[in-house]
Amino acid sequence: MIRPLVLLSIADDELRARFAYGLTACGFDVTMTKVATVRHQFASRRPDVIVATLNIQGGVGGPSDILGRDPGGRSVPVVAVAPDVSEATRDIARREGCVAVCLTACSGAALAMGLRAVLGSTDAINGTTARTFE
Repeated sequence: MIRPLVLLSIADDELRARFAYGLTACGFDVTMTKVATVRHQFASRRPDVIVATLNIQGGVGGPSDILGRDPGGRSVPVVAVAPDVSEATRDIARREGCVAVCLTACSGAALAMGLRAVLGSTDAINGTTARTFE
């Protein structure tokens, strides 16, 4: 069975490690980077989903920068990680092209469940979901 591949694009070392351990234990393969940019080249295997820190102040470094103009990256759903899931945060995530928002306080197991829901959703492929999970 092929394990889904998650690209964790999270600057915070502790949070990135916590999510990596949790996701690996829950059946995901994980690749990590502190910051993925437009120029980020996907390794030999394209990720099934990207989990990225949401810059709620806007500007450079948001999930939309990961996807950029790369046609291969645009079909990969992006889940934002944020300190809250308020309406304002969800609006920013939608504008950035994210299909869901996850709390930074979320456990690896809860994140894994949310990612499985995103991967199983046809809405995620169309970019129309506005999910949150904690």
